[in-house]
Amino acid sequence: MLLIYTIDVMRRLIFIVFLCAIAFSCSFVAHAQTANDVFLNVVPEHPAPNQSVDISVQSYSFDIQTAFISWSIDGNTVASGIGLDSYTLTAKGPGEKTSVDVTITPVGYIPIVKSFTISPISVDMLWEATDSTVPPFYRGKALATSESQVKVVAIPQVISSGVMLPSSDFSYTWKEDYDVNQAESGYGKDFYTSAMDYLNPTKNIGVSISTRDGSSTSDSNIDLSSSDPKLVIYPSSPLLGTLLDQAVGNSYAVKGADLSVVVEPYFFSPGNPISPILQYSWQVNGNAITPATPNLLFLSRDTSQKGNTELSLSVSNLSKLFQEASTDITLSLQ
Repeated sequence: MLLIYTIDVMRRLIFIVFLCAIAFSCSFVAHAQTANDVFLNVVPEHPAPNQSVDISVQSYSFDIQTAFISWSIDGNTVASGIGLDSYTLTAKGPGEKTSVDVTITPVGYIPIVKSFTISPISVDMLWEATDSTVPPFYRGKALATSESQVKVVAIPQVISSGVMLPSSDFSYTWKEDYDVNQAESGYGKDFYTSAMDYLNPTKNIGVSISTRDGSSTSDSNIDLSSSDPKLVIYPSSPLLGTLLDQAVGNSYAVKGADLSVVVEPYFFSPGNPISPILQYSWQVNGNAITPATPNLLFLSRDTSQKGNTELSLSVSNLSKLFQEASTDITLSLQ
């Protein structure tokens, strides 16, 4: 009888211990899940210098509106309260760090601390059409046209210990139309090259930049658009050469016996205006003529003849689609 009683007591003790173990295990798991299910949303994720940053707290395991939340910036408490689940701050200058600590204390649970650092990078993005044609001394930018080669350069600006860090000290992740190009990305790769699409006249080039230790990051992008090539005709003088400050418009008065004009093809892909891949088609009063130099036309006339002469020209790139332009000029013979 005593043996049976002892066995029964032992069974009860084992059962009680088992229940306590389950309760302890569930309590531990609940706390672990609470810590793992707290998230901070930072918008923008990689802010620029002096940019406004919105931070919010989310949780899927408890009601965040009932939790006591404290916000600390660079070690100083700046805001606290029940349900204070968002805060907005302003990022510092290039390379200057801002430490953010958020302490969340749910009802009945231990405090949870989430920390991160904001260290913005100022990024300038410049681009050029590397094979676009422009005349000498042209003050404007050589624009990109269909299938032009374009080079985009990222210039990060971060000051460390009073010295501007060189662009070779950063890692670059390049994106074209929001797709990462791993081949063009990597440490020190501060430029990206691409060709404009003849089917799509616009293109977005983006880059994510970070320091070697990953403490400073930044995103930037630039939109590129294709332009149309164009032709501009200038008078030419035997003594002064091409008069690039006297572009010929839709009409031109011819007073002498001879006329010499030069056409400058703007924004065609070959850098050389007399490249063999550029096809020039001249016409005078509807009759095709072929000058010795494709972009230079020499005309001679009888000064007793008056009236108008129609001069037309079209230029096309034989190796590129949709790189073509044309112009028409009325020559007034005086």
